[in-house]
Amino acid sequence: MDELLAQNESISIRKVQSKDLEQIAPHGYSVSITDPLDNKADLQEAHSRTGFWRADAGAVSIVERMSDRLVGTCQFFRSGPCIHGLEIGYITHSERDRRKGFASAGLKLLSEYLFDNREQHLRHQLTIETSNLASCRVAEKCDFLLEGTLRSSGFPLESPADCFVYSKISG
Repeated sequence: MDELLAQNESISIRKVQSKDLEQIAPHGYSVSITDPLDNKADLQEAHSRTGFWRADAGAVSIVERMSDRLVGTCQFFRSGPCIHGLEIGYITHSERDRRKGFASAGLKLLSEYLFDNREQHLRHQLTIETSNLASCRVAEKCDFLLEGTLRSSGFPLESPADCFVYSKISG
């Protein structure tokens, strides 16, 4: 079963399938914010438990429609226990697929899907390292607004980078 969630002219987003796991494995934390899941065995075990789809978190595959090729993933999770919103992350897996609009198309489709299907979450936010200008462009292309800077909030743990917070509100 494909479990298609949304699509546009160029891409679709669907729930992660077991055939996607080998390609996802090299990209730690791309389908789970709490565990790296950066090897196929851990991914398979986690996928068999939840399918990476729960009430408060989930992950989707970004698929190029023309070739039916997996090009990236998006994930979402609660941004905080007292915030009525979700944090969204995204990645285009291969360098050759970057700068082709896959990340922005996937982010836009997932955000729209979540606003339509999880109405209790009034806000979507992105946390982006201040040096990641390409990701800032993705956020802005998808109508996320820059809210501010979280100091020393990124990676690595030894000297965490500053991050921008972008948001989009339902309605």
